[in-house]
Amino acid sequence: MQIQYITDKKGHKTNVVIPYKEWEHLMKEMQKQRILLGLKDAVSEVKAMLTGKEKMKTIDNLINEL
Repeated sequence: MQIQYITDKKGHKTNVVIPYKEWEHLMKEMQKQRILLGLKDAVSEVKAMLTGKEKMKTIDNLINEL
Protein backbone atom coordinates (compact mmCIF):
# COMPACT_ATOMS: atom_id res chain seq x y z
CA MET A 1 0.00 0.00 0.00
CA GLN A 2 1.36 3.40 -0.94
CA ILE A 3 1.01 5.79 2.01
CA GLN A 4 1.88 9.48 2.00
CA TYR A 5 2.17 11.58 5.13
CA ILE A 6 1.51 15.29 5.33
CA THR A 7 3.44 17.09 8.04
CA ASP A 8 3.30 20.49 9.67
CA LYS A 9 6.20 22.95 9.80
CA LYS A 10 7.69 21.09 12.79
CA GLY A 11 7.61 17.75 10.99
CA HIS A 12 4.69 16.31 12.97
CA LYS A 13 2.42 14.07 10.90
CA THR A 14 -0.98 15.70 10.51
CA ASN A 15 -2.64 13.74 7.69
CA VAL A 16 -2.33 10.51 5.75
CA VAL A 17 -3.07 10.00 2.05
CA ILE A 18 -3.83 6.48 0.81
CA PRO A 19 -5.11 5.25 -2.55
CA TYR A 20 -8.89 5.37 -2.87
CA LYS A 21 -9.20 1.59 -3.47
CA GLU A 22 -7.39 0.98 -0.19
CA TRP A 23 -9.75 3.42 1.54
CA GLU A 24 -12.77 1.53 0.17
CA HIS A 25 -11.28 -1.77 1.32
CA LEU A 26 -10.64 -0.41 4.83
CA MET A 27 -14.19 0.94 5.08
CA LYS A 28 -15.66 -2.45 4.07
CA GLU A 29 -13.51 -4.23 6.64
CA MET A 30 -14.53 -1.77 9.35
CA GLN A 31 -18.20 -2.35 8.50
CA LYS A 32 -17.69 -6.11 8.80
CA GLN A 33 -16.04 -5.62 12.19
CA ARG A 34 -18.96 -3.45 13.40
CA ILE A 35 -21.41 -6.15 12.35
CA LEU A 36 -19.41 -8.89 14.07
CA LEU A 37 -19.10 -6.86 17.27
CA GLY A 38 -22.85 -6.19 17.21
CA LEU A 39 -23.55 -9.91 16.85
CA LYS A 40 -21.14 -10.72 19.67
CA ASP A 41 -22.90 -8.21 21.94
CA ALA A 42 -26.30 -9.61 20.96
CA VAL A 43 -25.23 -13.18 21.78
CA SER A 44 -23.87 -12.05 25.15
CA GLU A 45 -27.11 -10.24 25.89
CA VAL A 46 -29.21 -13.30 25.04
CA LYS A 47 -27.00 -15.53 27.21
CA ALA A 48 -27.43 -13.10 30.10
CA MET A 49 -31.21 -13.16 29.65
CA LEU A 50 -31.31 -16.96 29.49
CA THR A 51 -29.29 -17.28 32.68
CA GLY A 52 -31.43 -14.70 34.47
CA LYS A 53 -28.68 -12.10 34.74
CA GLU A 54 -30.69 -9.67 32.63
CA LYS A 55 -34.41 -9.14 32.30
CA MET A 56 -36.08 -10.25 29.08
CA LYS A 57 -37.12 -7.40 26.78
CA THR A 58 -40.53 -6.89 25.28
CA ILE A 59 -41.01 -6.42 21.56
CA ASP A 60 -41.83 -2.76 22.26
CA ASN A 61 -38.47 -2.29 24.00
CA LEU A 62 -36.64 -3.89 21.09
CA ILE A 63 -38.43 -1.67 18.56
CA ASN A 64 -37.68 1.44 20.63
CA GLU A 65 -33.96 0.55 20.62
CA LEU A 66 -33.91 0.70 16.82
